[in-house]
Amino acid sequence: MNYTIERASPDDYAAILSVMESWNMHHIPSAEMEELDLSCFFVARLSGHVAGAAGYKLLSPGKGKTTLLGILPEFSGMGIGKALQNARLDAMYESGVRSVLTNADRPETILWYKKHYGYRQIGILKKKCNFSLSDVDHWCTLEMDLDAYMLSKPAHEAYRKAYIELNDPHPLSPYPPLIINACLTGMVPTKFSNPHVPLHADEIIEDALRVFDAGARVLHLHARDEQGVPTSNAKEYEKIISGIRRERAGMVCCVTTSGRNGQGFEQRAEVLHLTGQAKPDMASLTPGSLNFYTGPSINSIEVVEHLALTMKEKNIKPEIEVFDTGMINLAKYLERNNLISGIKYFNLLLGNINTAPATIANLAVMTESLPENSIWAGAGLGQFQLPMNIAAIVAGGHVRVGIEDSLYFDYCKEVLATNENLVKRIARIAEEMQRPLATTKETREMMGLPVQG
Repeated sequence: MNYTIERASPDDYAAILSVMESWNMHHIPSAEMEELDLSCFFVARLSGHVAGAAGYKLLSPGKGKTTLLGILPEFSGMGIGKALQNARLDAMYESGVRSVLTNADRPETILWYKKHYGYRQIGILKKKCNFSLSDVDHWCTLEMDLDAYMLSKPAHEAYRKAYIELNDPHPLSPYPPLIINACLTGMVPTKFSNPHVPLHADEIIEDALRVFDAGARVLHLHARDEQGVPTSNAKEYEKIISGIRRERAGMVCCVTTSGRNGQGFEQRAEVLHLTGQAKPDMASLTPGSLNFYTGPSINSIEVVEHLALTMKEKNIKPEIEVFDTGMINLAKYLERNNLISGIKYFNLLLGNINTAPATIANLAVMTESLPENSIWAGAGLGQFQLPMNIAAIVAGGHVRVGIEDSLYFDYCKEVLATNENLVKRIARIAEEMQRPLATTKETREMMGLPVQG
């Protein structure tokens, strides 16, 4: 709910008294509080109603005093008190006030004034009647240097904002739009294991269009030959990328240079030599060897370096696939030796039997270990796909999702996944969490890729 801070009007008198009654400050007029001067009052208005109020008094040309400040209890925690205090301080400062007195009896209120506004205690004052806390018979008299506060306020607010964004970010405002990376095919799924997996070029193109329309902006592509066997043949990739670009020109196309199935460097790098409409935007780079249930992925440091150098020469951005923290260390080595540079994009894949387990702790360690100027997507293998996707959304990262990583839509493995439904689920979750999906332009800008005209 949004509120506004406004100067009080005569019509607000009864509403202001009602607010003050919530804090046992309804004895007005009394020996403690004379009639309210509404020309020196501000109200917080919410949906046409007064949710809070605060006043002040000019004592002399350079000295002012706050009078009342109260917020209806149901609206506490919305920042209304601070907004009202700021409004009356601004008004006093504009009137020439440079020193402000405030009386308070509640310990939490006294601490609030000291913490946020630099007040110091200068004495105590005996109460004249039962006003505010009935079991406290005196006021704590506070004073602030309004001139010093106003001079330091811009620098303090800038420091506080930067500190919050770095250490305790707000759930929404620092988050970038969400990039969904769809891994459609992979090297393992077959029509027998999941009939929805796209294997041939026309199927992959059709699936790519569906996931784009569902919200994905990056495609992680694997090609298959006529028999459905994984292939590094550049001509197969040429068909796929050209077909996608004819229909969705801005979509980011990333090709695999996988080290599985015993392929050598020349085979793995063949796709990097495509040009024109078929040239990939990105290519996968796995900086380390690992074992899957279905076999090893061999990535010697020499081959990784050679692939990274070829991508750099061809102006193709690496999609750095990381399965444990040691691979991040090698990525830093590559950057240190200028084989990768600029904005770096990492896929963090958790849940494989031989690498980092899919836990929040491991995801946190990996994201904290990334080099500067990096963005990342969270992925979970098998049943870990959805929880790691959601963790990534919450943590401010991006998402990799698709049949390559999980054949099933549900934990119980009763419903076979489609790439479209997997992407739609992430889009729906992101919407519920009020995190917008990235456009093609935003995706390319965030990833440091050329923006299509």
